[in-house]
Amino acid sequence: MTTITSRNNRLIIETAKLSSKKYRDENGLFYFEGRKLLNEALANGIVPVRVFLTEKNASLADTLPAECEKYLVSDEVYAKLSEEKSPEGVFSVAKHLDSLHNFATIYNGVKCERCFAAVSVRDPGNLGTLMRTAAALGTDRLILSSDCADIYSPKTLRASMGALFRIKTVRCSDIVSTLSCLPEKGIVPMAACLSEKAVTLGKCDLPENVCFVVGNEGHGLDASVVGACAGGEIIIPMTSGAESLNVSSAASILLWEDYRRRI
Repeated sequence: MTTITSRNNRLIIETAKLSSKKYRDENGLFYFEGRKLLNEALANGIVPVRVFLTEKNASLADTLPAECEKYLVSDEVYAKLSEEKSPEGVFSVAKHLDSLHNFATIYNGVKCERCFAAVSVRDPGNLGTLMRTAAALGTDRLILSSDCADIYSPKTLRASMGALFRIKTVRCSDIVSTLSCLPEKGIVPMAACLSEKAVTLGKCDLPENVCFVVGNEGHGLDASVVGACAGGEIIIPMTSGAESLNVSSAASILLWEDYRRRI
């Protein structure tokens, strides 16, 4: 294990730049902190490019794969890398997960996958929570519009609690065309939105392979997106006076309703 004691070390400076989405995208790398996320990555066959450890975590190096670079750093050096208020002292860098996450004009995936779609979900915490729930409730793939939060944002990773390492995603530049094409693959999109035509969740028959679609935290779904959903519109019943649900909470209810039918 190599020891680094200077905050001006070239590798430390370059690694610190991964806090920038632009730098992450340009280099095809991302980072995550803590033992739990590291263990989740390894359990799913993802070997980090390198791991930086503080002295109290030095013994962890012996458990890491041989191909992973290990660095022992001082607390001062670690502080240059970390954005955590109470850092654990385990900082991992990995390559983008191209086998799990990809970009496309429209989704052309496997017929009849269990899908869930998120459009313009901008908050990384909401997106990460959605990923965590989707992975727990049997979703095969998340379909994301291109303007959703970055899946490799540290906030998304923390909220996903390791689900990022398990669930497949596709980010589509043309989400309307994507949703319009899903019925050809045996998948029926339904827009979660308030409308006079919307049916009530729990009081309607859902398509066998439904793909619920949730929208932006503040503005919901555009009319063009709603119009592309062959299954129509659906609402979650709430008590009188309740205006709306957080998008990740709404997604959890929809995902559970779909999963409940299959258990």
